[in-house]
Amino acid sequence: MNIDAVRLMSVQLYEFKNVRYGEVKFPNYGCLNSKAEANYSDITGVYGQNGSGKTALIEALDISRFVLSGQSVNWEYSGIISDDRLTHICLTLFIGINNGYKVIYDFYLKKNNAKKRIEVYKESITYWTKGYAWKKDRNIVFTNPFYDDDFVDINTVNKLSVKSNNMSKYNNIAFLSSMQTLALYCAGKNQAVFFNDKILNALSEIDDEEAKDLRIVLNRLFQFAISEMQVIKVSQLGAIIDNSLLPLNMYHKTDSSIIQGCLPLFINGQGEIPIDAYNLFAPTIEAINIAIKAVIPNLQIKLETVNEIIKEDGKKYIQLDVFSVRGEKCFLMKYESEGIKRIISILHYLVSVYNNPGVCLVVDELDSGIFEYLLGELLGFLKDEMKGQLIFTSHNLRILEKLHSRNIYCSTINPDNRYIAFTGVENNNNKRDYYIRTLSIGGQKEELYDDKELLAMGYAFRKAGRLKKELPELHFSDEFEARLHAEESEEADN
Repeated sequence: MNIDAVRLMSVQLYEFKNVRYGEVKFPNYGCLNSKAEANYSDITGVYGQNGSGKTALIEALDISRFVLSGQSVNWEYSGIISDDRLTHICLTLFIGINNGYKVIYDFYLKKNNAKKRIEVYKESITYWTKGYAWKKDRNIVFTNPFYDDDFVDINTVNKLSVKSNNMSKYNNIAFLSSMQTLALYCAGKNQAVFFNDKILNALSEIDDEEAKDLRIVLNRLFQFAISEMQVIKVSQLGAIIDNSLLPLNMYHKTDSSIIQGCLPLFINGQGEIPIDAYNLFAPTIEAINIAIKAVIPNLQIKLETVNEIIKEDGKKYIQLDVFSVRGEKCFLMKYESEGIKRIISILHYLVSVYNNPGVCLVVDELDSGIFEYLLGELLGFLKDEMKGQLIFTSHNLRILEKLHSRNIYCSTINPDNRYIAFTGVENNNNKRDYYIRTLSIGGQKEELYDDKELLAMGYAFRKAGRLKKELPELHFSDEFEARLHAEESEEADN
């Protein structure tokens, strides 16, 4: 299947959070790399024990979205960027324009605690065009010296340019040999040098074949990150659990525009929505109501306008209530279960990734609060007919029974090799049972679960119970007291 879209082929992480090195190759990596075709369902589920790097992968993709869209990386990620080593993320992507482009984009991040910002210190982009095989390897590398110190030596600045193995190919793109202005601009805005309006506008004015290819590559990835890639982080669950608002993840495409993002739908009391945002809710809720009938029968969502007000800033707002309608019964959405609200929150984007080959949806803890049988059926249905790309983490093993082994990656306990493909599964194996058996007896290239500490679990719980000495209001049975004294005596003897 040829695709007129951008697809993530692989992602590599270095020195990122608890990952010293890890690589995930998505299901179509091989066929895109060899034939520029997507032959398989592009769903990837990542499974593993707590703390083994699943969320790190989602966070790395979210940071990549910031960088590719020309935005500053949010400072909230400062806690997972190394203080003493450069954090390095490497993306391999396919662009389905003309015969196709394969792109490798490397970027290095460092943390500036004094200025409270995460800096894109070094970038490298390599791309190929597709003919009979991948050809015309082009490579550009740039390190921004304005991130090194507050003062940059003038001689260094005057010689500032990109480096390339084939620099002669870029002779007609003059600004690549004189990058000081662009580098200073990007350092001030805390942007990537290759993904910002200045470089894209400059390339559009150059009539040159190499400039055209570079413009297509940079502009298409820029648009992909802005309008087609959505990362739903686990932090959205907090708002759902608190019952404060329902994060409505939506993707709306027309002939002239694409609108995507997360609309906050207030469900605890009357919410006030700007009139422009309110106009986006209507088609989104309509689409959700059509799809939700197949997922949760007899459930519909209703928005009820309470009032229209104009605030001091002159902007118009709509006050509304959000209702859940089941048959003839109607009640406020805040009284629905966490799982129902979670499904509603992501359903519009699932509809979009099902219908649109250009959409890439990344979800952390997809299974949170959702009935496992329903989730398994939903993923099984998406696997067979979905056009876009879905990447998720989960703890729910029911999904394993619905996916092909090529759609499953495992996080490991080895920080130097955090992610491995799920291998060794025969056609007649139940993948759920096989995975559980692998946790206890092995069989993959890396260990997936560290069960050594389980042997000490009882002792740890008993030792924690000894804190009763500092908490006199707690009381334990005589039998338990005797066991604790016996263990203390044994420890003393040892």
